[in-house]
Amino acid sequence: MTVESAESGHIAGVDPEVPHVSRVFDLMLGGTANFAADRAAAEFAFASWPGGDVRVDIQAARGALVRIVRYLAAEAGIRQFLDIGTGLPTMNNTHEVARGVHPDARTVYVDKDSVVVAHARHLLAGLPRDEVRYLQGDMKEVDRILDAARAVLDFEQPIGVILFGVLHFFPDEQGPAELMKRIVDAVPPGSHVAFSQFARVGEDAAMDEAFELLNQQWGESVVRRTREETADLYFAGLEPVEPGVAELPDWRPEPGEAGPRPMPMWCGLARKA
Repeated sequence: MTVESAESGHIAGVDPEVPHVSRVFDLMLGGTANFAADRAAAEFAFASWPGGDVRVDIQAARGALVRIVRYLAAEAGIRQFLDIGTGLPTMNNTHEVARGVHPDARTVYVDKDSVVVAHARHLLAGLPRDEVRYLQGDMKEVDRILDAARAVLDFEQPIGVILFGVLHFFPDEQGPAELMKRIVDAVPPGSHVAFSQFARVGEDAAMDEAFELLNQQWGESVVRRTREETADLYFAGLEPVEPGVAELPDWRPEPGEAGPRPMPMWCGLARKA
């Protein structure tokens, strides 16, 4: 989808005059599923981003996602994916990477934001709905997500579950471990769960203050977890895939791959035996 078609086309339920964080993220990735209002907002939205250049962090997260999905498709033989909290599927997203290995790979995307869902369905309109589908759902109601995904995915065959940037919005008292358990219990052996998680590395008062300000702006609570806390949450009942809990650039980097170091964020992959 080009910038021009985004500007001129009408998408039901989407107001091009109101910026949206998912389209701003798309812009940061170099995508074109955004409007003038999003591009204007991007100049101000991340001015106080704690990591410095937000593009480095967003692109590092997308790079890790691409490497993990490619591993799942090419090396683990996964042909179906459940991507929860995905945002806009526009640039090197799960279905594109998976179908680059298996052209018949199936992907179900889930996001709780109705604006994101409306825009995403518009972007995916040319793909068969029995292979790539976008659903509206809240991670807090994960059982409903799993039930809806069964219309596309075969829960008798291994599934790659993608939880990038999801559970760090759930403090421990909201039961992220229970949400993980429900997912793990629902998928068959051979399935994998991939994740990213804002990292806590030592004591950093400046980072704490920056995230406190962001929490106020977003209206959500971002929970930064240590490496050990992250392993306890995401690897419970699963077999970690090497290198285990790693910072984004360190998860199986491509030879010669290098660049600016992003803000600390963990990622990883685990298999259900």
